[in-house]
Amino acid sequence: MRLLMKRSVLAPLALTLLVAGTTPRSPAQAQNQSPSPARSRAEETLERWNDIGNKLVAMAQDFPEDKYDFKVQKDQRTFALNLLHAAAFEYVVARSVSGSNLGPDFGEGDNPSRDQFKTKADVVKFVQQAVADGAAVIQQQGDAGLDKTSPWGKRLVHNSYKWMFAIEHSGEHYGQLVVYYRANNLVPPDSRR
Repeated sequence: MRLLMKRSVLAPLALTLLVAGTTPRSPAQAQNQSPSPARSRAEETLERWNDIGNKLVAMAQDFPEDKYDFKVQKDQRTFALNLLHAAAFEYVVARSVSGSNLGPDFGEGDNPSRDQFKTKADVVKFVQQAVADGAAVIQQQGDAGLDKTSPWGKRLVHNSYKWMFAIEHSGEHYGQLVVYYRANNLVPPDSRR
């Protein structure tokens, strides 16, 4: 009886040890592993570009259309105008880097009129297109494109600087749009995970 009892206790223990021995590396073992090689700078830039761009697209798709003209204070842009401005600035950078007139005509500067983008669907399409067109330029030009220089204001800068500037600019507008969500008792898409 005692032998049977010992076997019944040892069998699950043995199975547990067997399974534990075949599991992937422990956290301590993983820390001793070398990191994977760095991807190209263009791939890293593209990842950051798409990350913030896709957050803006998700917000454009998610925010209720009847609140698209909401703003927290009278001297701020509306929700829709924030998205339009962020996307237009993405085009300003992509056009500067590519040396082309990429994307739709939205007038001078980086503040398209709501008259051009009357519906939520119009705004969503514009934001999606800006993210996709910028991503295509980054992919087409690769690392060599990041090293090229061109005018930015009254000085020359590397194209990598322009992409970083645009990514940060989009991040600032993302943060502002989070406030618009919270002011309407809504949870931004990225905070729902």
